[in-house]
Amino acid sequence: MIRISEIVAEPHLEHFNDKTTTHQIDKGGRSSCKSSKNEIKVPFLFMSDPYAEAAVVRKVYKDHRDTTFAGLKIGFERLGWNLKPRVNYPDGKNSAMYIKTAQGNYVHFVGLNDYESSKGARPTRLGNEIKILWLFEITQFDSEYEMSNVIANYIRGKKDWFVILYEFNPPAKTSHWVYEWLRKMEKHPNAYIQHTNYQDLPTWQQTDWLGNDTIDEINAMKVIDYEQYKSIYLGLPANLSGSVYKKFRNEHVQKVDRDPNNYMKFSIGVDYGETDATTFTLYGALKAFKGARVLDTYYHKNGVSRGEKGLEDYADDFFEFMEEYWDEFGKPCKVYVDSAAKHFWSYLKREKVRRGIGRFTIHPTNKTAKLKKSDSAIEERISTTNIMFGANWLIIDESCKELIKAFDECERNKKGDRRDDGTTDIDSLDSFEYSWMQDIVAIQNAILRQRGYIREQVRRDYQIN
Repeated sequence: MIRISEIVAEPHLEHFNDKTTTHQIDKGGRSSCKSSKNEIKVPFLFMSDPYAEAAVVRKVYKDHRDTTFAGLKIGFERLGWNLKPRVNYPDGKNSAMYIKTAQGNYVHFVGLNDYESSKGARPTRLGNEIKILWLFEITQFDSEYEMSNVIANYIRGKKDWFVILYEFNPPAKTSHWVYEWLRKMEKHPNAYIQHTNYQDLPTWQQTDWLGNDTIDEINAMKVIDYEQYKSIYLGLPANLSGSVYKKFRNEHVQKVDRDPNNYMKFSIGVDYGETDATTFTLYGALKAFKGARVLDTYYHKNGVSRGEKGLEDYADDFFEFMEEYWDEFGKPCKVYVDSAAKHFWSYLKREKVRRGIGRFTIHPTNKTAKLKKSDSAIEERISTTNIMFGANWLIIDESCKELIKAFDECERNKKGDRRDDGTTDIDSLDSFEYSWMQDIVAIQNAILRQRGYIREQVRRDYQIN
């Protein structure tokens, strides 16, 4: 007799029999036995329903061969199904992949890059229905929209039961679309989300299933490179090698205090782009310089955001942004516009006069280094930002999604410079920096006083050159 508890990892037993919850989401680190659970669950569900079929979807069709295709054959065998090559599945290296059982169940393998495999995923006999959809490594999909279209292909039609098995290792960067999707699924009435890692397995399963060599390798990585260990084996966000803002953490994103009486000054940074993004950032310094908050942002990029905009459109959006600022906070502020965009800066000044608006002043940015012995003005701003995060001095409102994403994704190129090749959002970071860079010395001194550091200690702790 086969005991499920002997072939399925203990953390996955609770939901193993479940076919009433439609969205079954398993995420976590590597070696947490998510895949081996699904490799057994699919044939297990076939045992209870001879008319059920399954579709297993990966981004790239050929990647099934050494993962889900090979794993499911093992899963069937563990449950006692006698599958034979060229009878129940093809044996050729280049042949199409499928599994069929003697009782008539069928497993389809689908790749989103392969039109024929996707088009062919339909029930193979009259009366059969695809009732299991296994979405393998969903983080490889381009977007939630792409995944939703896949689900729409299979969920349609009246079925007595239908389950979607989601499986993935969470990305290191929290800007990945899957995190926003998870927040939505937390509210879904017919879904469960389970996060596991190798430590959730009982000791005997870690030893017998993973092996001592694997455990030794995991423990070595934990000591040598904790951030990589956290990402790969714990399945948690991490600052991997190359990240620019190494002090940025989830706790720096919150709902911020919006009482204007708690702030001593406000300023706004503006980065204008004709082909790049145009961004505004509203920054507030708390009284007595006890901290700072990013309260609001604006982001638009032609070809990416909705609608095409020119200089006049961006100017209109700027003055609308300022009107909303005044309505909420009602305090004068300074606006710093990228000095490289002289035509936009000049246009805003003329428009301000024409519209008869007071309340704020417009200045070009001074992007030169402010501290002695700085390698560069950009590195000086990066170091100061890491100091602000490291001291928990800076909090960003959770509504500022583009800026949060920019911090999360920003990396260095091979030369060690902040990457500025269009692959990451430098425009939001520039706008953020313009909003406070005139106060860079005051910011560092305020943090020094609050932390009780002398300047040399801060330079060591935060790796300021």
